[in-house]
Amino acid sequence: MRKKKEDKPVCPKCGSYEIDVNKTWQLVSPFPDRDGRITVTVMGSMTCKRCQYSWRGVVSKIKIGEKGVTIGDKTLEDRGEEKRRVKEIVIDIDDLDLKDEE
Repeated sequence: MRKKKEDKPVCPKCGSYEIDVNKTWQLVSPFPDRDGRITVTVMGSMTCKRCQYSWRGVVSKIKIGEKGVTIGDKTLEDRGEEKRRVKEIVIDIDDLDLKDEE
């Protein structure tokens, strides 16, 4: 059984969608694509709940760039999610309580 890009992982042995992801790790592409986006691939060690078959494969792919974040073929706006706003924290050195500890 083959899976589509947006589908959840499928067991290659029995075709079940009942999958446990045991462990995940990230692979970051060293070069951007033609639109200047960096691809982050989330890999995982998976086990089928039905037949207990274990394998490693791609859990998801995320493309990050100037135009925003793309997950699969859809941007965050297409998926109904809002863009995250950047939080700025400003600390004045004079506001810190620095005492000499002797």
